[in-house]
Amino acid sequence: MVINDRNRISAIEALRGIAVITVVLYHYSWFVHPLESTFLRRGYIGVDIFFIISGFLACHNTARYDSSSSNSIKYITNRLIRICPAYIIVTLLYVGTNYTLNSSSTGAWALTKSLLFLPQLSDGGPSYGSPVVDVGWTLNYEFFFT
Repeated sequence: MVINDRNRISAIEALRGIAVITVVLYHYSWFVHPLESTFLRRGYIGVDIFFIISGFLACHNTARYDSSSSNSIKYITNRLIRICPAYIIVTLLYVGTNYTLNSSSTGAWALTKSLLFLPQLSDGGPSYGSPVVDVGWTLNYEFFFT
């Protein structure tokens, strides 16, 4: 495992690239008829790779700290600061655009649960009820297991 001057682990960067490509190809295969029965439909494995990377990095980045509540709060706060602003902006833009273009509104409870990374509990796995922005289900898992 090579760690360069920017404190990045080369193998993790390579795995991220593989995961991105597999997820993109998986979604692409849904729109191209001849691809629907190919190996591309296994691209969801890229999401599993992202979860593994996330777990590894959480352990790697916190290994030098003791397990005090202050360090836990600092870790969670830093993750929220890094992830929430973009997620909130995208979610609110989606809700506003959906209302403007389709005259359909998102319920206040569904929006609140989405912004708090809580599953909607209307579907089975893996999302257990997608948030307002469907792909946010992965963040629900991230925050649940962090």
